[in-house]
Amino acid sequence: YIYKEPKVTSLSEISERLHKQYRDKFLTDNVKILMDSAPVDQSTLDPKIAYIQVTHVTPYYCKDELEMRPTEFEQNHDVDTFMYETPFTPSGAAHGVVEDQWKRRTVLTTLHSFPYVLKRIPVRDRQSQELSPIEVAIDEMQTKIAELEEIVMGPIDLKKLQLRLQGSVAVTVNAGPLAYATAFLDPAKTINKKYPLDKVEDLKEVFRDFIKICYTVLQINANLISSDQREYHNALKENYENLCSALSDLLGEIVYPLDDGNNNAHRHSLALFSAISGAPTNSSTA
Repeated sequence: YIYKEPKVTSLSEISERLHKQYRDKFLTDNVKILMDSAPVDQSTLDPKIAYIQVTHVTPYYCKDELEMRPTEFEQNHDVDTFMYETPFTPSGAAHGVVEDQWKRRTVLTTLHSFPYVLKRIPVRDRQSQELSPIEVAIDEMQTKIAELEEIVMGPIDLKKLQLRLQGSVAVTVNAGPLAYATAFLDPAKTINKKYPLDKVEDLKEVFRDFIKICYTVLQINANLISSDQREYHNALKENYENLCSALSDLLGEIVYPLDDGNNNAHRHSLALFSAISGAPTNSSTA
């Protein structure tokens, strides 16, 4: 089943509620909760025990469908497809270094669409896809871009903008965007590793888009901050420049956010204009 809960409901809260509900029905010792979202080998389970596996899911849309659902209302109504992701490594551990980090994406389709007359709907179909480490890198970077674009194109929340920007431009080799670039694009490290050429090019293109959106967010921040935050902004700008420099070495090209005339760059420019002028970003000019 997919359960629809109020937005503030934690996973532990609904798990405890379901646990209590079925303990009252099947007695305390006959019910156990599985909090791990990994696939379950049913042969290892005790047939005398009722097991409940609980995990968090999010609505899932393909790219074309998301473009047809631009508003928050449309993205939360008539929804019947959800997904959750489970990290894993060849060694069996859930997490490892980025070169060994795989991810299993499970897509669930419900019998009916939410909102519905009931708060839970049975799952009628389940599909799984395993993402290789470089595909995980591409997916994670695309998510970062989407998060930054959401801030840029929506009503500007300066605090949220600064937190996202700080997490994006921090030059940390062992974590964040630069970790993916170093792992999969550094010639010194990848010379003996054969990553699919098309995936490498996809990752490079994602980083080019990432640099552009970070530049837009940085410019918006510069125009919205008060004078007492100027030093903080200069630190963000320095981190951004260091990130550009590091990525330029890894990609073998000068990475700079020039407007190449594509649709994303155009949208980002409009968002920057709106933030500077004070115009609403969801107006007809955006």
